Amino acid sequence: MTSHVEEQIQARIAAVAAKKQQQREERAEFARQRAAGLKSRKHSKLRRVFCGSCAKLQRKGSYLRCPLGCGTALCRSRPGCGNSHLRQCPNRCSQGNSSEAS
Repeated sequence: MTSHVEEQIQARIAAVAAKKQQQREERAEFARQRAAGLKSRKHSKLRRVFCGSCAKLQRKGSYLRCPLGCGTALCRSRPGCGNSHLRQCPNRCSQGNSSEAS
């Protein structure tokens, strides 16, 4: 037979254990929500396009891609961006060498 004091101690221990379990579940749910939010944020950041020369944010349809095939976005409204990129394009040498060899 257990005493009244021991029953109260066991009840308190059970209450603390239940509270810790609830906190663990809340932290796990928060971590899942945070991970989903970070994934969404990263996805939206990757969808943004910046000019390869002036680093200006480009809207959909307001940019061109490098004609040498490096995939760099270039301002359509600023011809200087395209001209300066073509001189520095990493594919410039490979494009030039292949045309000279032909």
